[in-house]
Amino acid sequence: MNEILTMTACELLTALEKKTLSSAEITDAFLGRIREADGEINAFLSVDEEKARLAAKEADRRLAADGEEHLPLTGLCAAVKDNIAVRGYRMTCASKMLEDFVPPYEATAVSRSGCVVLGKTNLDEFAMGSSCEKSIAGATRNPRDLTRSPGGSSGGSAAAVAAHMAPWALGTDTGGSCRQPASFCGIVAMKPTWGLVSRYGVTEFASSMDTVCPLTGNVADNARILDAISGRDERDMTSLDAPGKFTDSIGKGVRGMKIGLMQGTETLCEAGVSDALLRAARLLEKLGAEVEMVSLPDFDTVIDTYMIVVSAECASNFARYDGLKYGFSAQGKTYGEIMTRTRSEGFGDEVKRRILMGTCALSETVSKDRYRRVQTVRQALCEQTDALFLHYDAILMPTAASAAFGLKGFDADPTAIYNSDCFTVLANLTGHPAITLPCGGNGTLPYGAMLMGGRMRDGVLYRIAYALEQELLPVIGEEVRRIV
Repeated sequence: MNEILTMTACELLTALEKKTLSSAEITDAFLGRIREADGEINAFLSVDEEKARLAAKEADRRLAADGEEHLPLTGLCAAVKDNIAVRGYRMTCASKMLEDFVPPYEATAVSRSGCVVLGKTNLDEFAMGSSCEKSIAGATRNPRDLTRSPGGSSGGSAAAVAAHMAPWALGTDTGGSCRQPASFCGIVAMKPTWGLVSRYGVTEFASSMDTVCPLTGNVADNARILDAISGRDERDMTSLDAPGKFTDSIGKGVRGMKIGLMQGTETLCEAGVSDALLRAARLLEKLGAEVEMVSLPDFDTVIDTYMIVVSAECASNFARYDGLKYGFSAQGKTYGEIMTRTRSEGFGDEVKRRILMGTCALSETVSKDRYRRVQTVRQALCEQTDALFLHYDAILMPTAASAAFGLKGFDADPTAIYNSDCFTVLANLTGHPAITLPCGGNGTLPYGAMLMGGRMRDGVLYRIAYALEQELLPVIGEEVRRIV
């Protein structure tokens, strides 16, 4: 394997700064890897080599020009989930509804980075799913075992990074859609505090929870990416000012910090996941942190609340796909007929399921005041979670209850997969940051550990995650099969 492909994002940026590597060389190496590996993995929906090479050439010109300002990730290539707008690329959301849509704008998270876009990655249609199988382009496969799911909905982005087809990627996380794939593929994903990264140019699913996330091979790379893409954006009124550089938190250690360890993992998770999490807790104690067991809100309540809120917001947001404004349009004699046929033919089963659930939840006739009562429960969950972070710097918990499950594993009962997000959705409901990193494996497949922290304390999570990562690196290689 070309040594460029195994370099970290930080190492590649240093090489660009020192001019020991050019953007063209880096981009060519990753394009070659995509040609070699993606036929089996199916991580990318589209790759435009000509556009990528032209962008790399322009990046090299900027980096060589004396006194010319350039963006923080100029010259570093990346993969971008196909529900995030990139100028000149189709944004299909893996759906027939948008298969020919080319946005006349670019997402802030992309334009702020200055990255060279290698291509757009596969996802569950409109980011609704946890397996990356519900796509017009077919399933993405886990690079560590091609019979297994890479997780979803950002499975294409996670698989691209894990298979060394991109040094980093952008994804979106509404209920765990970056963290669960990162756990399944053995990489790092950070769901920042809601609002820390602008959602301008990102296709809406559930607006109060949608979050743009970096996926990387390690913690330091992840902090470097978030430094570049976070901060206030006048085009997104919900965006927040960045609190400072997240890379400044790297290497400060955890001595004196207090970390809660989620209790009950032995009954909720595979034995290997629970054992790996306990090992991570012991390592944090060895580094000087105080770790104690902590009780979290009931996960059945969390999942039920999340599913009603996310479906209701989906139903509201997706009313715009009516066959008249943009995207796919079916034939019909009346507006009602056009809309019915367009939505019936343009959406897949999972999207229809979420819209129907959300419409029911919002219906006064069917559900009375159910949605208002659910929002009351959500507020209570926010208050309970905020209270935890008055006492703890972070909560250590599983990302998923198991290693990656097999493809087609939920075909017989498609709603059963919703429970696979039981640990991740709390951070989305409450707006708190959460990071996942590899914490071990079963001999072939990785397990992920998740750290959740207080709002706008993303840097604290990077600090803890980096310290833990350094302790785990010597042992993880023996527990997770390396990708050839």
